[in-house]
Parts: sequence; structure tokens; C-alpha cells
Amino acid sequence: MRPATALPTALGAAVIGAALGLARGVRQPGPRLPGDRLVKRAVLTRTMRATLPGAPDAVWPWLAQLGAGRGGWYAIDLIDNGGRPSARSIDPDLQRIVPGDRLDASTWGGPPFVVTSLEEERSLVTVLRARRGWLRVSYAYVIDPAGPAASTLTARLRMGGHPGIVALALTPLMLLGHEVGQRVQFARLRRRVSGR
Repeated sequence: MRPATALPTALGAAVIGAALGLARGVRQPGPRLPGDRLVKRAVLTRTMRATLPGAPDAVWPWLAQLGAGRGGWYAIDLIDNGGRPSARSIDPDLQRIVPGDRLDASTWGGPPFVVTSLEEERSLVTVLRARRGWLRVSYAYVIDPAGPAASTLTARLRMGGHPGIVALALTPLMLLGHEVGQRVQFARLRRRVSGR
């Protein structure tokens, strides 16, 4: 192998290897969370957790304003918020959220996430349903106290639907994209909750 192609080939192999490693862990056992029953026979369950530097009442307002065209998703704004930066402050006009509210997944269209249940300062559960049942995705955020001034935020994604559509969503690149997006969201929420 020529030196000019060795590095790109090695990097590509590393990325593919990492993505395949993620794919092996698509079903992660764990405690039941709100929203787990929204996607029956899920072929993908991804659960990630982060500790945030604030009590649940400091974390909740950031979750209450989730959604493209609202506060954003605090993840990869170019993809999920039309390039507009996610909110850096709490917007009082976005704090009222109720079951049935639609949270756009992106600014480029497509089905929205619909709030199915919530418990202020504790959990927010949404579901995205594509036409004809081809794809169903639930996303649950659960906030647990982790000391006097900290919280654990758990994010769980569950996916099911038509086998062909789900197979496209489970490609290593999509799994890697979800992993990166969730890590970015946690990092940005950590900074916002801490006031940095």
C-alpha cells in the first residue's frame, strides 16, 4: 500500500470498526423507562447517560424547549436545526409543553416527534411515526437526581417498523451519527445547565 493511501485507509477502517462495534450493541438491556412500550418489537434500543451539573429543576427547562425551530436539539445544528444555533438561554415562551405537542425533528421536513407523556423535572417522552407505519421511533429523556446539585440525564432511543426501512436506519454510518449526535447533545446541555 502506498503511503498516500495508507492513512485514509486506516482511518476508514477505524471508523467502520467503531460503527460495527456500535451495531453489535443495538439492544441494550436495562431498566424499563417511560415510553418503552411505544415501539413494540424494537430492533434498536440505545440508552446513553450523562451527569449534568444541576438539579432536575435546572435541567428540565432545556428539555422543555427541544425541537427544530424551537430551542433546537443541542446536537448537530446543521443537520437538525437548519444551521441555526440551538438556544443558549431559557426562553419562557417555550416552557409550556403538553402531550400532543409536535417537536420537529429537523427544519427540512419529515414527520415530527410528538410528545406522548411528560412529568416536569422528571421525564419527556416523544414518538415519531412515519407514514404507513414504515418507521416508528421513540425517544425518552429521564432526569434523576445525582446529588444536591447534579442530575443524571438518560436518553433512550427505540426503533421499529418495516424491516427494509429499519435496515437502512441501522447502517453503521447512521448508528455512528446517532452516537455522535447524542454525545454532542449531552456536552452542550452540560455547558448550558452550568451557565458556561
